[in-house]
Amino acid sequence: MYLLEIDRVQNRLHLMMSERFDAPQAESLLEEAQNRTLEMEDGFHVLCDLTTLEEFDPEAKAIFRRFMDLMNRCGAHKIIRIIPNPLNNFGLTVMSVFHYDDSVKIITCRTLKEALTHL
Repeated sequence: MYLLEIDRVQNRLHLMMSERFDAPQAESLLEEAQNRTLEMEDGFHVLCDLTTLEEFDPEAKAIFRRFMDLMNRCGAHKIIRIIPNPLNNFGLTVMSVFHYDDSVKIITCRTLKEALTHL
């Protein structure tokens, strides 16, 4: 499951993924994000919380790559991921190399407290 929230004041998109994230949810996220990114200003930050994500379905990863491309096209400046266990990064580090420009800063943190220092 996922939760997508927009903070217009802070120009921040907050994505929380939890439990099992599958292809239908990824399609729903992509569609919602396409609409909601219209609310964002260029240079926005993405806070992606994977603290409680247990399974990232392989089919969902293919769709999530399109989400990453969307964030890149829409002007994301910084992507901050919360991943408590570095072994549970679900391949996001590798995917980031191919789906974000060099100008997009990618930061991986273990806790929300650490992530907040980068916002």
